[in-house]
Amino acid sequence: MNVITTRDTINEAVDVFHLDREGYPDLVPLGIPPLDNELGGLGPGALGVLASATGVGKSSTVLAAMLASHIKVGYISAEDGPDVVGTRLLSALTGINSMRIRRKDLDEEELAAIAKAAKASKLDHMFFSYPLGGRCALVEAAIREMGERGCRLVWCDYLQCIHVHGRERRQEINEVMSRIQEAGQNAGVAVMLISQFRRLGDGEKVPQIYHLKESGDIENKARIIVLAHKVAESKDNRIRYRLAKSTYGGEYICYDMVRDSSGTLKHARLFDVAEDF
Repeated sequence: MNVITTRDTINEAVDVFHLDREGYPDLVPLGIPPLDNELGGLGPGALGVLASATGVGKSSTVLAAMLASHIKVGYISAEDGPDVVGTRLLSALTGINSMRIRRKDLDEEELAAIAKAAKASKLDHMFFSYPLGGRCALVEAAIREMGERGCRLVWCDYLQCIHVHGRERRQEINEVMSRIQEAGQNAGVAVMLISQFRRLGDGEKVPQIYHLKESGDIENKARIIVLAHKVAESKDNRIRYRLAKSTYGGEYICYDMVRDSSGTLKHARLFDVAEDF
């Protein structure tokens, strides 16, 4: 272990944030304006977590961020395959509901829109991997290859689907996070892990960090933790996101997204009046 001085530590911070020269810090934006505008993004090799209950919209949130990103980004799905992810992407690009795409309940104009979207150059900054069975070694390999392709941010969906066999569950989660963090550091990419909550009771509609499965290990390793939940009784399928932990500050950050008629999530002002669709 290398021991350094106070001056070395300060000089490292000066170098990372370009405080001694022109230009901006080499931070990795998440594609989420409320977080990027305040935090600037994550550092290369940093680990963050986005968590919500089942059915809230974790995967849709990730795809919205990826589509909005101006850097190369990767998406590792240990849960859904290309048919599910691809359908969600087509919905976001065309405004056609994903259920209608799955049934091919489409007219000629919509089929033409899908054909055009499938060839859109705006998708060239996105890369995908679908590791069979969620084996951690395959996830690590995908992170490494995405780094080689120029990705600066990789989303992993989701933590509880990634496995290291032969370990007790808490030890397994701890090892998975350590290995993914190391893979990100070696590849020079920031990693955002998607995680689940344990089942919440009726009185726990607004989640806290301790509602995370294996919350202690997750909280210790993550630089930021974003928690998402459905807004009770909203008429516009509203999801609220809160920055619950940040080693950079900004725990006050809160923002909303709403699901449109295609099933795609869009950013909304926090206190918009809910609309009837």
